[in-house]
Amino acid sequence: MSHLATRWSMVHPPLLGPAVLGPLATELRSRGYVVVLPDLRDAVEHAAGWPDRAVAACRALGPADAVLGFSGAGPLLPAVAVATGARRVVLVDAVLPARHGATVPGDRIRAFVLSRRREDRIAPWPQWWPPGTVEGELPDAAVREAVCAEARSLPADFYDVAVPVPERWPSRAVRYVQLSPGYQESADDARARGWEVTGDGAGVHLDVAGRAARVADLVLGPTPAPR
Repeated sequence: MSHLATRWSMVHPPLLGPAVLGPLATELRSRGYVVVLPDLRDAVEHAAGWPDRAVAACRALGPADAVLGFSGAGPLLPAVAVATGARRVVLVDAVLPARHGATVPGDRIRAFVLSRRREDRIAPWPQWWPPGTVEGELPDAAVREAVCAEARSLPADFYDVAVPVPERWPSRAVRYVQLSPGYQESADDARARGWEVTGDGAGVHLDVAGRAARVADLVLGPTPAPR
């Protein structure tokens, strides 16, 4: 995959900001790739219309050979791929887009997220977990501080919004990278769709920021980097 993809557009999840993908972007740049990392925080401030705003923000940074999304950014990747003209898609420990139509969070996910509601907003993601959890997943204090500082307090109705899946997108050129055990079901579904799956799921979700070199290896695969 990698030798055909020299320009990458990375998509961070709605609950976090671009800092969570910053170390991976830096790693890919060090290997000779061009990487753009849109900031979608304004796009997700309000629930209604957020997928269109997020895709527009990605499109504004220009075309890409490949798009990469982490965690909750997964459902947005088909539309971002179409908007940027990307030929390759990489999902990293991510929620999968629906096979067709639109991606709507399941009842289990919605109930879990709403249990983190504080009045009319959803609490920022780092506040969902017991003390020490985020520190355990992301021990580098500077990176952790940057990631946590960008965490969003989303509207309570955010997960009521369906994310459209284009009829035509590069669905045959998808790689799924599994970092943590929590995304085993998604990895299994990716295999069932005929997608390439890398990673053993033995790490942690925030390895995307804490172990960027290893994640880059999984994202790129065995083909040589451009020179």
